[in-house]
Amino acid sequence: MVAGRLATFLEGKHMAPENPDYAFGVGHTGELQPHLVPFTEFLAEFNKETERGAALTAAAFLDDLLKEIIEAFLIKNKSGKSLTDGFNAPLGTLSARIAACHAFGLISDEEFQECTLIRNIRNKFAHKMKVSFDQDPIRGMCSSMHYKVPDERAPRGQFTSSAVVMLMRLTNRAHYVGQKALKYEEWPI
Repeated sequence: MVAGRLATFLEGKHMAPENPDYAFGVGHTGELQPHLVPFTEFLAEFNKETERGAALTAAAFLDDLLKEIIEAFLIKNKSGKSLTDGFNAPLGTLSARIAACHAFGLISDEEFQECTLIRNIRNKFAHKMKVSFDQDPIRGMCSSMHYKVPDERAPRGQFTSSAVVMLMRLTNRAHYVGQKALKYEEWPI
């Protein structure tokens, strides 16, 4: 039910590319583009998950994508890597990665809000044993998501559709960010 409405929704403006050369994953040959392989693997598992599993899995994949985006933007050196990896890495948490991507201009205000909602919903599921998408405040967070299928009323469907669109938007972002990566330059004295 949600899958059919999601497919229709994905054809709308929410997936419109900023770059007209952007491939939506299926090229002229009909083969899956390599950058979409992790996303399709995620989607296969995500569709089987319990409510808790869906919240945790979506947030984990989001965390990985944001890390890739940040690493694509930073200078490729030991210092850059230490910001995202290792014990006490300053950009080692989902919250820090969302904030950094937003501050660096790598995600929009709307994407920042959506990522924050996914993180907050994940936290509700991670810190309580008995929790459901149908309970407040999770229900309210799901209803305020930007990328949900417009006519979806079920909170889990709202979360699922919105999370899938958000993750799809970020799936190839690291590639494009890497084209504008930071570079060291000599600074005047």
